[in-house]
Amino acid sequence: MRIALLWHMHQPDYRHPSTGIEQMPWVRLHALQNYYDMARLAEEAPASVAVTFNLTPVLISQLQQLEESGPRDRVHQLCRRPVAGLDAEERAFLVEQLFSTNEERKIQPVPGYARLHQRAGRHRGPPSSAAGRLSDQDLLDLQVFFHLAWSGRTLREDPFIAELVSRTGGGFNEAEREKLLDLQRAFLPRVLAIYRRLWGAGRIEISTTPLHHPILPLLCDLQTAREGNPRVTLGGLDFRYPQDAGEQLDRGLALAQRTLGRTPEGMWPSEGSLSEQVLGLLDRRGVRWVATDQQLLERSLAHAGLSIGWPAHLHPWRLAGTTGPAVFFRDTELSDRIGFTYARWTTQDAVRDLLDRARALLGSHPDPLQTCLPIILDGENAWEYYEDHGVPFLQALYRALGEDPRLSTVTFSTALGSVAARELPTLRAGSWISARLDTWIGHPEKNRAWELLASARTVLQAVTEAGSQPESSLEAAREHLLRAEASDWFWWLGDDHPTPHKGSFEQVFRGHVRAAWRALDFDPPPQLARSILDPATASHPRVLQPNTPISPQIDGTDRRYYDWVGAGSFDARSQSGAIDLARALPARLDFGFDPQRLYLRLYPLEPGSAARLRGAQLRILLRSRQGEILLTATPGGQISRNGGPLVGTWASARVFEAALDLDRLDVPPGAELAFALEAFLADGRVERLPLDGTVGTRRPGADFVKRHWTTG
Repeated sequence: MRIALLWHMHQPDYRHPSTGIEQMPWVRLHALQNYYDMARLAEEAPASVAVTFNLTPVLISQLQQLEESGPRDRVHQLCRRPVAGLDAEERAFLVEQLFSTNEERKIQPVPGYARLHQRAGRHRGPPSSAAGRLSDQDLLDLQVFFHLAWSGRTLREDPFIAELVSRTGGGFNEAEREKLLDLQRAFLPRVLAIYRRLWGAGRIEISTTPLHHPILPLLCDLQTAREGNPRVTLGGLDFRYPQDAGEQLDRGLALAQRTLGRTPEGMWPSEGSLSEQVLGLLDRRGVRWVATDQQLLERSLAHAGLSIGWPAHLHPWRLAGTTGPAVFFRDTELSDRIGFTYARWTTQDAVRDLLDRARALLGSHPDPLQTCLPIILDGENAWEYYEDHGVPFLQALYRALGEDPRLSTVTFSTALGSVAARELPTLRAGSWISARLDTWIGHPEKNRAWELLASARTVLQAVTEAGSQPESSLEAAREHLLRAEASDWFWWLGDDHPTPHKGSFEQVFRGHVRAAWRALDFDPPPQLARSILDPATASHPRVLQPNTPISPQIDGTDRRYYDWVGAGSFDARSQSGAIDLARALPARLDFGFDPQRLYLRLYPLEPGSAARLRGAQLRILLRSRQGEILLTATPGGQISRNGGPLVGTWASARVFEAALDLDRLDVPPGAELAFALEAFLADGRVERLPLDGTVGTRRPGADFVKRHWTTG
C-alpha cells in the first residue's frame, strides 16, 4: 500500500521592487534551519523511503541570490555592526525582530534568551520602550541567541556553533557573533546543491509551482471564485488574463530547469489552487501530475452527483475527456495532523497514530494494492512547534515507513506508473483551504488590491497591442506585474491571516504596481500612494489589557453581560503566521482581575464552535517570575496545579470560564504574568490560544481602581 509524501517549500519574494534587497529575513533563516536539513533527513532515511519536495521558483530564485550575493536583509546587516553604534530606532527594530521564533521551543528553554524576553517585556509597550530596557551586552546576546535559534541540526554540529549553543546564559562577544554569521553565510550555498544531488541520484523527486506563486484560477478569471463560494463579494471586479497564468507556468518551469538541471514533471499549484481551465494550461505544458486537497475532490464529485463508497482520494483522477495531468488529492486529516497536531505529542505516539490511521484508511479501500495515499503539507513552518525542529519526528517516521512491510513510500511520478487514474466528470475551482478561493479575494482590502492590479494590467495590455513602447519597457512592466500577482500579498490582506508584517507585504505589492506604471512611462495613479489597509484593522492591537476590576460568576453560561465589562481580550483572528486558521478554534480569550483572582473566558466567535470543546481536556499554562506552572481543569470543576493543589474553579457550557487564585499561585500584586489555554480535543487535535507564545499582562497593584476610574 503506497504513501506519497510531499513537503512544500515556499517563501514570498521579500525583495524590494527597486533595490532588490530582502525586506525580511525568512528565506535566509529557513535555509539555515529547515531547507538543507529536510533534504538531509530524506537522504539518511532507509533506501526504500521516497520523498517529494515542492520547491517554488520564487524560493529557488531567492536562495540562488543568497548563495551568490550573501544576505542583505536589514536584520543581518544591523547584526553585523558594533552594538554600541546602533541608534535608538535600529535597536528598537532589532528588539522587535529578534524574538521572532517559537517561544516555547526556542526561547524559554534557553535561560539567557528567556531572561531577555522577560526583560524586554515584548507584551507591553512599543519596541522602543523594550529596547530601552536592554544594555549593549543584552542586545549582543539577543543577536546571538536569535541566530542560534534559527540554526538547524547540521549547523549545530559545527564545533564552534555547538559551543555557543552550550552557553545558555549568554555573555557573547562581537567576534563570536561575527564568526557565527560567517559560518551561516558559508552554509547557504549547500542548500540547493543537496537537492540537485539527491534528485539526480533518484532519492527524491522535485516538483514546482508557477513562477511567483499566483492563484492561477483567479488569473484566468476572477469569477471562478464563485465556484467555491457563490456569495463571495466581487463587486465590479474583472480580471481575465489566462496568458499571465501561462507565463507564470512557463517561467516557473524554466527557472526550475535552469537551477536544478531538470524540468519537474509535477506541480503543487500555488496553495493547491486549480480549475478546469488551469488543467488545460498545465496539459499544454506537458505537466504529468498536480496535487490539491481532498475537499476539492469531494466538492467536485458532489457537484457531479456522484457518491463513492470508499475514500475517493486514494487514487489519482484525470478530467474526463482529456489526456491532461493526473490530479492527486491530499488527505486533509493526516496532512493537518502533522502540520497542526503532532507537535505536542511524543514522537512515538505521533508516528504510531499516523501510521495506524494510514493503514486503516488504505485498508478500507476495496482494492488497497491499487491505492496511493497523498500526504502533503508545508515543509518548513510546522517544525517551529516540534522538538528539535522536527528532527526526531521525521527520523522516526522515515524509519517506521522503511520497516513496515505493508507500506511503500513512493514519489508522485512513480505512483502514476502503478496506480490507474480514475475519470473525474468535473473539477470545481478551489484551493487547499476549504476548497475555496476566499483567502485571496472578496475582502475589501483584497478587492482593492485586485482593482489596482487590474488597472495596471489593462494599461500594459493596451500599450502592448499599440506597439508604442520598446520591448524592454514592456518586459520590465510585465515582470513587476507578474510579481504583483503573487498569492502572498492577497493572503495577508484582510483579517483572515493577520500578521505584524502586514504593512510590509502591502508596501511591496504597491511598489511592484507603481514600478509597472513607471516602466511604461506613466505616472502611477494617486491611489497607489495610499495604503490599501483599513486603518481600523491596521491599528487593531494584538492584546487589549483590562481597565476595570471584574468579578464574574463562573458558571459557563455567559448570561450576565456586565460581569465582563472592563476585561482585556486576545482575539484569535489576530494570531500571526502562515497557519491554517480555519482549523484553529474561532474564539476570543477574555481575561480580567479582582484583588485576588485572574479570570479567563473562552468566548466562541462562531455559532456551534463551543461544541468542539465538549469532551476536551483543558489546560492553562501560566508563566510568572516563579517559572512556568501547568494548571489542569479536573472533571469536578476544579483547577489543580501540576496535578496537585487546587488553585481555582472552572465551568463550561456556552463558554469556558475559569477563576485562578493568584495568591495560591504565588503571583504577587504588580507582578508580570503570561498565560495560554490549551484544549486537547476528543478527535486528537490540540487547540491553543494563542498559537504562538502567550498573552502577557500584569496582576494589578493596589492603585488599579484609582488609575482606571472613569465616569459614565
